[in-house]
Amino acid sequence: MSYLKQICVCRNDRIGDLIMTTPVLKTIRKNWPKSKITLLCSKINSKVLKNSDLIDDIIILDNEQSIINKFKTLKLIRRKSFDLYINFAPTNLSYIFCFFSRASKKATIIFLSRYKKSFSKIFQRFFSKIYCQHVFVVNRRYRFSNKINMHQTTMMLKLIKKIFNKSLLYHEIEIPVVSKLENKIKKIFSKKIITIHLSKRWINEYYNINDLKKLIFSLKNKKKYIYFLTTEKLKDNKFKDITKNFIYLNNKDFFNRKLINKKIKKSNIFILDNYKYNNWISVIKQSFQVITPECGCIHVAAAFKVPVFVIYNISNYPEYMYKEYKPWKSRHLKLIFKQNNNINKYIIKKLN
Repeated sequence: MSYLKQICVCRNDRIGDLIMTTPVLKTIRKNWPKSKITLLCSKINSKVLKNSDLIDDIIILDNEQSIINKFKTLKLIRRKSFDLYINFAPTNLSYIFCFFSRASKKATIIFLSRYKKSFSKIFQRFFSKIYCQHVFVVNRRYRFSNKINMHQTTMMLKLIKKIFNKSLLYHEIEIPVVSKLENKIKKIFSKKIITIHLSKRWINEYYNINDLKKLIFSLKNKKKYIYFLTTEKLKDNKFKDITKNFIYLNNKDFFNRKLINKKIKKSNIFILDNYKYNNWISVIKQSFQVITPECGCIHVAAAFKVPVFVIYNISNYPEYMYKEYKPWKSRHLKLIFKQNNNINKYIIKKLN
């Protein structure tokens, strides 16, 4: 493909999905350094690459936008007349924008359902053949059954290879960190830090709040570590019974050494509640180990090569989820929430 002045990459879904896309953006940047890359992203994941050299511009495309604002965004995309528009997102909105972007070349990836045997994404497949020059259909059921690689990052890279018809290096995840906490936490705490992310996915039919409480109180006895419990929502009621037992640390606390030393004498478990994105990922980066159910947190850990215990739910096709979304090129241990499975005992044993 000849020189491309303007490339648009659409990833208007979740934080973890965009993080998994960064090796692809890095590949595009390395191979076509003179091209201007515009990222079309959701409001929630727009913060991920806000200060990154991998992209030149960001446009928000969110499902929550009004129809008028969506139409305005489409008009903006059409005015830019991109040389290449690549759709990696699975949302209906992302396909519509791809088809009507007025880009010279269009490419899209289509992940067929893990659950349906036929008629999966039939409309997306039909219209993609009409509007797009490059379409890569990923039959997840077939790949899984035949033990063929189906990781999202690899599949996206395969689409790039198909577009440009050349061999590519598989790069690692790259996300920027702009936080006053950067390198600060490790200097304050002499012990290694284990971060437990309190995602709502801890609570399910096989694992309840009391199980999580037992895990955290058992870890409290392991004095060789400092534990951070990071929360998604200010004083989330689901975890109130746990968080009320420990000391909260806000950003300012990390810059008051005397205060921190006093708090360390009282406890080795701290609540980091409702931290801004950049501060939260800086905490993950400075951790020795992360423990979390499957969510965007595992991809943040992968970006900084922090080992992670990632826990999947047996009711949510864990082997599928693992093969498609496992941490990219980093150390991790897969665990599964299931009946009569002692997750707590296994985690505690591994941390010895």
